[in-house]
Amino acid sequence: MTRVLTPAPMGGIGAGILLLGAALAFGRVELAVTGVVLLVAVAAALPGGAAAEPVLTAERGGGEPVPDGSVRIPVTLTVDAADAETILVTTTQLQHRVRRVAVSGPVARIPMGIRSPHTGDQELLAADATAIGPDGAWTAPAPDRTRLTARLQPRAVALPFLPLSRDPAGLTGAHDAARPGDGGEFRDIHPFAPGDRLQRIDWKATARLARRPGDLFVRRAFATSDLDVALILDDRDDVTGRVGDWARGDRALGLPGSMDVAREAAWSLACGYLDVGDQVAFQLLSRPSTAVRRGSGARHRERLRAAIAGASPQPRLTRTRTPLVARGALIILLSTFLDDETVRLAGVWRAAGHRVLAVDTLPQLRTERLRREEMAASRMVLGLRADRLRDLAAMGADVLVWDGDAGSRAAALRGISGPRRRR
Repeated sequence: MTRVLTPAPMGGIGAGILLLGAALAFGRVELAVTGVVLLVAVAAALPGGAAAEPVLTAERGGGEPVPDGSVRIPVTLTVDAADAETILVTTTQLQHRVRRVAVSGPVARIPMGIRSPHTGDQELLAADATAIGPDGAWTAPAPDRTRLTARLQPRAVALPFLPLSRDPAGLTGAHDAARPGDGGEFRDIHPFAPGDRLQRIDWKATARLARRPGDLFVRRAFATSDLDVALILDDRDDVTGRVGDWARGDRALGLPGSMDVAREAAWSLACGYLDVGDQVAFQLLSRPSTAVRRGSGARHRERLRAAIAGASPQPRLTRTRTPLVARGALIILLSTFLDDETVRLAGVWRAAGHRVLAVDTLPQLRTERLRREEMAASRMVLGLRADRLRDLAAMGADVLVWDGDAGSRAAALRGISGPRRRR
């Protein structure tokens, strides 16, 4: 450990020498005694020999959800600095909250709680420690800054209604398909044909509808099918609801961003469809190589959780390649719709016959404290965005605003879910 002498011991040494010189010049014994005592006190406070470096470690516990949607994470800092009388710890929480704490040494434990409105990969804490010797004679900073990072998981919101594709293509599942088969709801009464089961003969309908001897009628049901769901997340930008920060490129770290809203929406929808046995795929628009292929089950759920929690913003410089999706899949496009590329992709999918659910992930807007030019620019940007949402609705896509009141979101889901189906 590199120990740096502070001005205090240097001043003490200088004062002691000055007092001894004055005692010799004036023949004053008391000045000599005071000078000797002062020099001995400084010598006792100075470090002797090599010493170990301060060791700073950080440990975190499990996150505790807060009613406003954020997460409180307990963190414990442990500092071990040999021979230190006081330890000064400087922490930076979530890259913007600076806190300084002075604790008595040589070993100290500092508990704290970090409240984060964000999900995904986050730097929760960065900490520096400086050991201070007895009487402030020396200081010794820790050689390296300690950083604590974590991947915070998005929460899953319970969804009472789930949109379905027009014609589920799976062979079996929890949804009614358009074709006749087994397991679904009543479809119609049909004349007996080769291949029909005898157990399906409806004797009451036969007695009512038969026109000649030998006519038989059977009850037909819809086949059941699972659903192919493709979650497409637009990772172009990560903006908060504070419009004034968009032009400056300064993201307000204390507010949830559009990527936080998108992760919550993607994970909630993925859990809703996986719970009923549907096949769910996930892909980022800017990074097709990170796509998670469609699947179901517990292992696939964990793969989706890791992919969604690890999604981060990635600026797009070129036109996006249209992601490949299964035939007849329900496409859920999560975006802020601040550019035209997502609208173009939705048009391509609608032309191919897919049902498209456009999930608006822009946080609730805050337009206070805007200058006149910023207000004019925000009106233009938000006006173009409103035009894109109207274009999506005109091409037949369903639009769902995610960030907002839970009751409004449930009502919107009920309206676009077609036949009502509770989970």
